[in-house]
Amino acid sequence: MTIRAIRMPITTAKSSPSKRGRLSLLIFAKAPIAGAVKTRLARDLGFVAAAAWYRRSLARTAGVAERSGIPFRIAGAPSAASFRSVSSRALPLCDQPAGDLGQRLSGAARRAPSAIIIVGSDIPDLSSDILKRAQADVMRFDLVLGPARDGGYYLIGLKTPAHAFRLFRSVRWSTPHTMADTLANVPKHWRIGFLPMLRDVDCVDDLKSRRANRPPMHW
Repeated sequence: MTIRAIRMPITTAKSSPSKRGRLSLLIFAKAPIAGAVKTRLARDLGFVAAAAWYRRSLARTAGVAERSGIPFRIAGAPSAASFRSVSSRALPLCDQPAGDLGQRLSGAARRAPSAIIIVGSDIPDLSSDILKRAQADVMRFDLVLGPARDGGYYLIGLKTPAHAFRLFRSVRWSTPHTMADTLANVPKHWRIGFLPMLRDVDCVDDLKSRRANRPPMHW
């Protein structure tokens, strides 16, 4: 397999890390390196084209976060340094914790000094209005979820991040059961808020479905 770095033309405003008492917004993302991201999409598009699509998606997500007015950081995998190696622009970066997705989400949440929102980087229809709604809802609900059409979720918000560890036990990640498994772990007294359902992009069929249901967007 050939691994190639894809330059990232991402422009964002400078954002400072969350201070105590302020909401944290993290964009969970991988460095857009061909052969290392969107491998299911690459089966049909090729490694370089799939990485280029993901690079644009990540740039768009950062732009949406910027327009929301919520200070944000990109939680990068395998590391923040891997992002710096493929981008000449200054980005608000931090490392993702190690482990499976549940461990990474839980670890990132526990680092937050107050309420936190974590969002993915492959949701074409994510908007600043949805992020602002999540910002408001995370102060009203113990848990906020943005359902994805494939049975997972594209966003999770926690009013008390220290409780995140209990949500991800025995979750079947990247399956139609992901959100149901997470909800099964939620304490009965918690209040849950739901955002609009959106589609994330994992394979070429996701792209085809989106194009069939709305006009294409040029970023």
